[in-house]
Amino acid sequence: MRLLKQLWILIGALIAAFVVSWLIYMPDNTQRGIWRADTGGSVIALTPVTATLYSESSVSCVRQLTFPAHLKLVEMAEGVTLDAEGDAMTLHIDGALEPAQFTRINALPASCSAPDPDATPEDVFDAMWTAMNEHYAFFDLYGVDWDARRANVPAADLSDAELFSHLSETLVGLDDGHVQLYGADQQFSPSQRPDWLPDNASFTRKDVWQAARDVVGTDLTAIDLTGVEYTLLPDGIGYIMIRHMSLDTPFGARSEPAMAQAFAQAANALSSARAVIVDIRYNPGGSDSVSFGVASHFTDTPIDVFTKTTRVGDDQSAPFTATLNPYGARPLPQPVVLLTSGLTGSAAEILTMALRDLPNVTVMGENTGGGLSDILSFTLPNGWELGLSHQTYRTMDGSLYEGTGLPPDIEFEIETAPLARGEDPLLRAAFEFARSL
Repeated sequence: MRLLKQLWILIGALIAAFVVSWLIYMPDNTQRGIWRADTGGSVIALTPVTATLYSESSVSCVRQLTFPAHLKLVEMAEGVTLDAEGDAMTLHIDGALEPAQFTRINALPASCSAPDPDATPEDVFDAMWTAMNEHYAFFDLYGVDWDARRANVPAADLSDAELFSHLSETLVGLDDGHVQLYGADQQFSPSQRPDWLPDNASFTRKDVWQAARDVVGTDLTAIDLTGVEYTLLPDGIGYIMIRHMSLDTPFGARSEPAMAQAFAQAANALSSARAVIVDIRYNPGGSDSVSFGVASHFTDTPIDVFTKTTRVGDDQSAPFTATLNPYGARPLPQPVVLLTSGLTGSAAEILTMALRDLPNVTVMGENTGGGLSDILSFTLPNGWELGLSHQTYRTMDGSLYEGTGLPPDIEFEIETAPLARGEDPLLRAAFEFARSL
């Protein structure tokens, strides 16, 4: 009985401590209320108890998620903080390089509601078409007449599978990996695979990474919580494989400094290398902040890398300039060969942008995938999810590589047959080039 009593005292103390912490860290009077993103697409409702995010367009407003409004827990678990003053709120989201700006509105739009699994096919189609029409940035780039597709209204009696197929067909022609549709058990993107990777290819990313390991000829050391593996060969050539730009960020940490600290393991091990190969050919992306955490080891001075704007109606937001800051005073100064391909996507392309103009970096391989924008996520009336590209990234000289991809300094054509045999001609050529530097 004594032990049971002590247990109840402990539980009561924990509950009391949590209640006190909630009172301390719940949204205050300056933060509570309804907030709309300045670039559109999102509405946030903050109460003392909950925070609710809605996907908003001119024809729909659907609840996307609700979570407890304990701001310290949200910061520690998700890396999200907010600052509010008057009618303006700034949201800092871990993984995004720039903050999101919101403006207070008087009330939650009357159309805002929970997802309805019984929403009509027409309502779902209308919400998808409108979200794309109001926010997608690259119709002209892909030569798609989106207005004409407004007439592609689905029949009222379509099954979920038929509706998903109908919505997918409406998106065809947008060769953009950041256009994504997720149903209950289906997903679709209209992006096209590189010519050397046919739809029926028997080899996967796992297979081609294994082919790279075979060329290296020695075990690679993996960095915990990351997609990074590395080794230093006896001839002084360092090799770094980065399979994705994601990080299992420790609780309470932020991804960019955490990734920079993790990557220091590879940087220190390769500090004596005479040249380094960084392989991101089959890297689908992840977080821009993780990319900057890696890139911070290759410069000793701050560098402006790119600008980005967000579509706002028929205009663009003011440009945000992304600046890469060095991790420390001792970067990797040796020649770097960066390997890219048409499967180098998203945040891996951000890493390419951050490194390509450094004087010691040579990019070798193919154009990257050409999907640079962040993804704006919409919840459709029936609960399905739509992702779309709403931002325009430009290099500091004003060049736009959305759709075309960032070009290499040294082109190397990737072919299907060698890859299918488990060979890696590009990596062999990269080692030959690195040894010649």
